[in-house]
Amino acid sequence: MSVDHIHLRLLRSLLVPLLIFLCTTAPAGAAFAAAEELPARNVLVLHSYQKGFAWTDDQSAGIEERLKGTANPPVIYTEYMDWKRYPTQGNLEHFYETIRFKYQNIPIHTIITTDDAALSFAMKYRHELLNDAPIIFSGVNELGVDSLPDKRNMTGVIEKIDAAPTIRMAMDLNPLLKKVYVVFDNSESGLSTGRMVMDQISSLNPGLALFPMNRMSMEQIKATASALSPDSIVLMTTYYSDSTGRIVEFDRFASELGKSSSVPVYHIYDFALNHGAFGGSLISGRMQGQTAADLALRILKGERAGDIPVVTDSNVRKVFDYNELQRFKISPDKLPKGSEVINEPFSFYQTYKVLVLSIVAAFAVLVTFILVLLFYVQLVRRIRSNLEKSNERFSLATYGSDAVIWDVDMSTMIYYFSDSWYEVLGYARDELNESRGGWRDILHPEDAEQENRLRIQHLEGRSSYYYAEYRMRSKAGEYKWFQARGKVLRNAGGGYIRFAGSMVDVTDRKGYESKLQTSYQELESTYEELTALQDELLEQYNKVVENQALLQTSEEKYRLLAYNDVLSGLPNRLSLSEELEQFIEEHSGGHAALFFLDLDNFKYINDSMGHTFGDELLVQVGERLLSRSDGRSKYFRFGGDEFVILFKDVAEAGEVIRYADSLVQGFMEPFQLHASVVHITASIGIAQYPENGKSAEELLKNADIAMYKAKEAGKGSYMIYGQEMQQYFDERMIIENHLRSAVSNNELSLHYQPLVDTGTGELWGFEALIRWNSPVLGFVSPLSFIRIAEDCRLIVPIGEWVLRAACRFTKDLQNQGYEGYHISVNISVIQLMLDDFTEMVLSVLEDTGLAPEYLELEITESIFMESFEAISSKLEALKERGIGIALDDFGTGYSSLSYLKQLPITTLKIDKSFIDSIDTPNNRSLASSIVTIGHDMGLNVTAEGVETPEQLAFLERTRCDKIQGYYISKPIPEKEVAGWVAGRMAG
Repeated sequence: MSVDHIHLRLLRSLLVPLLIFLCTTAPAGAAFAAAEELPARNVLVLHSYQKGFAWTDDQSAGIEERLKGTANPPVIYTEYMDWKRYPTQGNLEHFYETIRFKYQNIPIHTIITTDDAALSFAMKYRHELLNDAPIIFSGVNELGVDSLPDKRNMTGVIEKIDAAPTIRMAMDLNPLLKKVYVVFDNSESGLSTGRMVMDQISSLNPGLALFPMNRMSMEQIKATASALSPDSIVLMTTYYSDSTGRIVEFDRFASELGKSSSVPVYHIYDFALNHGAFGGSLISGRMQGQTAADLALRILKGERAGDIPVVTDSNVRKVFDYNELQRFKISPDKLPKGSEVINEPFSFYQTYKVLVLSIVAAFAVLVTFILVLLFYVQLVRRIRSNLEKSNERFSLATYGSDAVIWDVDMSTMIYYFSDSWYEVLGYARDELNESRGGWRDILHPEDAEQENRLRIQHLEGRSSYYYAEYRMRSKAGEYKWFQARGKVLRNAGGGYIRFAGSMVDVTDRKGYESKLQTSYQELESTYEELTALQDELLEQYNKVVENQALLQTSEEKYRLLAYNDVLSGLPNRLSLSEELEQFIEEHSGGHAALFFLDLDNFKYINDSMGHTFGDELLVQVGERLLSRSDGRSKYFRFGGDEFVILFKDVAEAGEVIRYADSLVQGFMEPFQLHASVVHITASIGIAQYPENGKSAEELLKNADIAMYKAKEAGKGSYMIYGQEMQQYFDERMIIENHLRSAVSNNELSLHYQPLVDTGTGELWGFEALIRWNSPVLGFVSPLSFIRIAEDCRLIVPIGEWVLRAACRFTKDLQNQGYEGYHISVNISVIQLMLDDFTEMVLSVLEDTGLAPEYLELEITESIFMESFEAISSKLEALKERGIGIALDDFGTGYSSLSYLKQLPITTLKIDKSFIDSIDTPNNRSLASSIVTIGHDMGLNVTAEGVETPEQLAFLERTRCDKIQGYYISKPIPEKEVAGWVAGRMAG
């Protein structure tokens, strides 16, 4: 054995223990125990509250973290009841239908519930809907668990609310503590939590003064907290709405309270961390979720739920915010033992102490290693010199040969080609990235697959050596043929080490072979051409027959597309016209009825829920109509949300009435669209043949007129065409035609009816009322033209004109010295549904210079009920700018008080019908109750239609805020307002 080899073996013997030492001194990686694999199971997670609610999200995160962390995680299904925002029977029924529909074919093996509502639902319906699966509850307190009627086949995690540890911590940190301000809301859970916390504090230390803050608004809470003395703290529980009923985001309110408070704000739940929480003994939703998931995994492994004890002590953590400690000048050293501190400044040494010491030790070893390496530098140089000589010999051998030498290192898949390969093809070395397989890009596309197949065949041991012929593209663009041979070298275990061989340029040989093949093919093709001529003639004949069949099929397809609606599949308008004309031609002495249906409020469904949702609804309407077919009726989609029914062979008028009643009743049943339930009605116009028309055009026109009359009668009803409807329709068209030029011709004007503050007797402002004096029609009542303007959408430019003129008028009054006057303007639902409504209102205020707090928008109650989701956000944005929102004609609608609390309004307007009848005790009590309701909700109340001193006296006694009516003044033309105001002030 040579000296060099001895030195190399000695070097390896030193390197191996050195590398082992370096590996052992590096920080140890986390050991992952092989989790026991579980069979695939389905876990249903039911949340009481909505996604996005911090408490619910924390529990959900803990559950998913545990379940997905197993080796064989179960399938997780998650549902949200949204009970905090919608605690109604309707929501419960909808949630029941959702669970029944979605899980009718899915076996549920375990149910995890968060909070009380979901637990109650699961206990009530798990036998009926959920496979009698065991239940694991989370987020339920001790009282809730004790009150469960049946605890079999269930276990869970008790949410133990205990404010005592937090109060002890606060007293340790501030020995002067005497006052505790407790924040909770007026919801059922909020009140129970608040009472529980205050009882716990009283039991712990009766000397502490407790101040509940549930009767304060958000602004009052923040203002009170900002002025507290140093002997006080704020303790915040859950918080969803303030005393005025406003819904708040917990994170935002907690952050604002923490910033404004002059004393520490302690919490009882850890989702307040990083949102203004000072700290405390905090209940962790994530820990409860993790514990519940651990219990579920035990059940999935085979344990019985009833045999697993309920967990009561695994969901609390003592946590404090470093930034808050610094703000109130409290050292972390004073915190109770075992406390966590979040947001603490980063310390590299303390965090990575073991790593630092390991690196120092490794550095010392590396210095020793370098010294050893220097000792063997000379040895490496001698080895390199020997390698260079060996390479020279190899290069001379390859240059002297016509063959190309190629080689592949199978461990790195790096290719090597001798210089002759580059000379033959004309490329520079590494021009093709050939060492990384780029040479495959110049293989002829027809040869690449065969070359790869032969290579794999040899590497898999199915051939003794590799042999292939293929073409490669030279740099000049021509393809050259190569004959390649090679063999793979394997190690003792059968693994690949090296794959090498040679290739020879055989382009000339392939050229001769190609010429011979071409000559043979030319002879063969001549024969084939002669035999193919007969086949071609036969094929052309067959194509003629085939084309004739295709033409007939295409004609049938185009006719189907032309006469049927693509969306619903029903016959379309063109099909209706032909059907009517054919019926009239063939049944000149017969009787029929044409029903024209228009879906009510369909545009609002499209605007609020999307056109895809609307299209699905139209499809279901078509299907429901078809299900009512009795053989005498045929259904058509006329266009948009309009459908037409041709009812043939009518024997007497009663049949038409009965069929119309059945159509109206058919729309009483709601439509199920995915997870939504939609209630719609249809307005139906009926024209009878031949009484109401003897042509298709006349029947359609008269049925359309009757349909519009049905809509005006209240929607969800039907009307049979009569001659008086034609006169009404003609009058309507005349009004619409003249109304189109009313704004541009300055035919519109505004009258202003004063509103008086009953407390001070001073003028508050005016309500703007539109008037139209047409040079052709004369004075037209707003009751006549406003509805027409809404139907044809002229209300959009007219409404903007009214708003702009009223704001400009009010600003002019203020400039004349009448400061503080407000203006109230009525708004149509058509305007509110526009995407740019909010921007339009703000633009008008900016253009006229009127401050937002002097503008009040009047909205009818029916507008909210039709399109609450679509318009509520717009009005909320305007309200935040200071603009008043008045609910007009209150008491004549049908919304519940719980629904009314969610509306973004500032004022209730009592309808005139209540004021007219206050001389009777019952109506007087009702009007007084409306004022009380408005004040309890934090709203101003305005009475309309005040005409007598007795009415005024009664409203003053009930503390109604504002009044308007003929007792104060009738509506005043714009030019006379300034004089009227001056006269009133002088009087």
